[in-house]
Amino acid sequence: MSATTWLAGICGFLALMLVLVYYILLSRLTKKKAKGRKKRRQDLAQQEDPFEPAARRHSVRTPEPGERGQMTQMTKEEMAAHLGRGPETIEKEQALKRDALHVFRRLQHCAPEERSVLYAEAVKVFDSLESRGFSGMGSLTSAKIVFCNAVMECDGLEALRIAQDQKDPHATDLIERVIPVIFST
Repeated sequence: MSATTWLAGICGFLALMLVLVYYILLSRLTKKKAKGRKKRRQDLAQQEDPFEPAARRHSVRTPEPGERGQMTQMTKEEMAAHLGRGPETIEKEQALKRDALHVFRRLQHCAPEERSVLYAEAVKVFDSLESRGFSGMGSLTSAKIVFCNAVMECDGLEALRIAQDQKDPHATDLIERVIPVIFST
């Protein structure tokens, strides 16, 4: 017998052994899964209320408030702290929103000749985000979103479109800052 015959015989034997190991592991996994299912059924049977109607007992059970995960039990303050947004960050965002709403509400009710000044003021508020303490990229993006939400709340896009048609340079500056943020979120 040559070496190639021996090598082919050994490879064939190893292939059969691998198939055998595969089927042994597969049968163990199947038994383990069946045992887990049986245990879950027994646990459910022990938890079931015998006085509960059968239709409700076999329907999908929603978890009780105490059974939910830790994240859903957090209050807004706890969630903000968990995400790194402390009360000072929330206060800064509220102050920014208040200032932006103030400018855009005045813009809604002003005379046409006053609009350019208010557009310049809105650009100044937008450009002052970093000096207001929004230094990191995440907080700066969040502040830009707060500003743009104030624009949307006061129907500022319509006012900006009208101002763009009138070729107001301050409105164009504001549009260049606000539109990319609005359409990226």
